[in-house]
Amino acid sequence: AFGVMEMWAGNFRTAKTLFECGLKNSPTHGALWQAYGTLESWKGNISEARLLFAAGIQKCPNHVPLYQGWACLELRSGDVITAKRLIGEALTKDKRNGSGWLVAANIEEKMGNVGLVGLILRRGIECAPGDVELYRALAEHEINRGKIDSARELLEKGIEINPLYAPLYHSLAELEARVFNIEGLARLNKRTAEMFPSDAMAPALPPYTEKRMQAWGTKIRHGRSAKIPDGVAALAEKIGVEYTDTTNTMSSIVGGSLEDVDPETLLNSMCGFGNEGGDGLMMFQDAPDVGR
Repeated sequence: AFGVMEMWAGNFRTAKTLFECGLKNSPTHGALWQAYGTLESWKGNISEARLLFAAGIQKCPNHVPLYQGWACLELRSGDVITAKRLIGEALTKDKRNGSGWLVAANIEEKMGNVGLVGLILRRGIECAPGDVELYRALAEHEINRGKIDSARELLEKGIEINPLYAPLYHSLAELEARVFNIEGLARLNKRTAEMFPSDAMAPALPPYTEKRMQAWGTKIRHGRSAKIPDGVAALAEKIGVEYTDTTNTMSSIVGGSLEDVDPETLLNSMCGFGNEGGDGLMMFQDAPDVGR
């Protein structure tokens, strides 16, 4: 959590050092590999990020978010085939992962398989009925197909499942505005006001708050080039992790150079990768239930 906090604050060197300390101490911690790979992808180090995701999967083959994170990396890089193979493996391991179905649908859309997008999202709802973002995504898909009533029903169902998920209200409001349903908008506005009451009587924030926030933002930006905090440096020295901003320290984490990790070999060794033609059928294969 400490490393992720530093990463979000833009303190990449500190985050990198913390991730390496964590992985040297606990090399089978999948979330650390995922966070470290995400950090490198944010920095634009795609090859290093790919190696970290692959090394993480070798160490933690059942940590599903690693497959999904790697799939998203490949999708952003334009390699939709590899992204599809990875998300297929993720969904095979855990079909209840709603965000995985969202990624799968996005991949098919990028590949031009528009007809499969709706099928994948519906399959996702079957497997993860509590993930309301799936309802919103499928509703947007239905709107693009001109199926307004179906989209409205999906959004209403999502709100019924999670009435505190504000994006559903936004999407429903946009839908009603698109079809000029003034009465529907008025009813929705009333429901939204009841669910998310605004405290109109609350005192205004002091005038210096904005300046304080700007100062905090400046501090964060400056922190990106600041030295690693003494406490983190001491931790790294104690554990035996170098904290210079180089790639050399990643070698000690996996007990050897990351060059020994071959992402392509790892991909080919995974099961369920026989279908690379882009028809998306692997998304519908029965997957073992987890968590029981």
